[in-house]
Amino acid sequence: MKKNEIREKHHPMVFGLWIGFMGFAGVVALLFWLILHFSVGIQYQDRVETELDSAAQSIWEKYGQKDFESNISFLSRTNGYFVQVLSEKDASILLSVNSQGESGRPQQDNIADQSLFERLDESDGFCHYYVEDETHDSQWVVSAVVLASREGNREVLVVSKSLADVDALMSLLTSRYWMITSVVLGLASVLSILLANYFSKPFRHLNRSAVQMAAGNYRTDFVKEGPSEARLLAETLEQAQDEFNKTEQLRRDFVANVGHDMKTPLTVIRMYAEMLEAFSGEIPGKREEHIAMILKETDYLTEFINDTMELAQLQSGTVKMEASAFSIRDLVHEAVSDACAGKENFRFEVRCDRDCRVWGDRKMIYRVVHNFATNAIKYSDKVNRARANIRIYHGNVRVEIIDYGIGISKENLKYVWKRFYQVEPHDRKKKGRGLGLNIVSEILDMHYAPYGVDSAPGQGSCFWFMMEIYNEET
Repeated sequence: MKKNEIREKHHPMVFGLWIGFMGFAGVVALLFWLILHFSVGIQYQDRVETELDSAAQSIWEKYGQKDFESNISFLSRTNGYFVQVLSEKDASILLSVNSQGESGRPQQDNIADQSLFERLDESDGFCHYYVEDETHDSQWVVSAVVLASREGNREVLVVSKSLADVDALMSLLTSRYWMITSVVLGLASVLSILLANYFSKPFRHLNRSAVQMAAGNYRTDFVKEGPSEARLLAETLEQAQDEFNKTEQLRRDFVANVGHDMKTPLTVIRMYAEMLEAFSGEIPGKREEHIAMILKETDYLTEFINDTMELAQLQSGTVKMEASAFSIRDLVHEAVSDACAGKENFRFEVRCDRDCRVWGDRKMIYRVVHNFATNAIKYSDKVNRARANIRIYHGNVRVEIIDYGIGISKENLKYVWKRFYQVEPHDRKKKGRGLGLNIVSEILDMHYAPYGVDSAPGQGSCFWFMMEIYNEET
């Protein structure tokens, strides 16, 4: 139990679910960062490169026209470009326009130096590259194209733009990203704890109930709460508990059976055996009487054990019906005749509206009728007659076994189908095992056959059951 308490204290399921939720939130945050980095940073950088190349192409097309410089000023002012025109001779600057569209000094000396012409040699007159922005801790995107060649020296157009604005935007987005990520992770942590408790709570309850059931408490409650899987598990455990209860009840019933009906005959057998050994061994008449009593009690024990085993099999559901169609009139005649065997003075009348066939296990239904008939003979008191009625009711046949004996009081009618109930339990002449009607009820329940008893003290009893008439066409 201590080990179970330790496991429950650590709540491994809650921790596992929390780790899972937080891991999921972390993955989502990482994906968001990657999307932010690649979609905003890299894509914007590529866009700037494309725009610079397009601007350089536009300026190159205007080269030599009167409005060449005015076009450069307009493009610089509207797009924030820095534009220079350099001569290959000593890398001298022929034209320099700032991002305001005004002439001025180059924004940074190393944007266009002698290395520019080396890049152009390697790229067939057109190239773009990056230069560190020393002022803003960023980069310059540079696009260069050869405009013309004069006296063997190339004139090169250089268009550049700083990525400082992009970096500032990325810095702002990054700071907001970490703030939002912190809030999201905090909310995810709280939500994951709530969800983890929601999902794990029913399983903790079920585990405690299962531990109690494993300890032998088959009356524990399995709380149906939480997700549908937990509710389904609770229902399954309840079914398992019911099966355990049935098994436990069968075990207790068997022990009760042994204590109830085996102790007395065993005592009688031992008593007569001792009498046989001590007194009647040499007296033929007494010896036969005592031996007969021993055999009688032995037969009683055998029948009791057989009935107990049959009842246990019926209640456990291990008995398989061997169903077939058979004549109910023939079965009633056979069962009544067997019950009356050896009782020449007893008259058992069978009345039948018409013969019909029913569907079921013939041996089991025979057991039902035979038990009813045996009880009718046993409890008919001094009236040596009984009656069996076979009646047809709207597609059903009703079998009634009627006696004219002592009857049963109204308050005891509800107990007749219970185990060990006997109308006169202390009457040795009418001694029974108290299992017959219990077995009958199990058999009729297996056949889904309605049954019952009508009786009153001193007016006899009518035990009956009904079965559907078998129709071969259906």
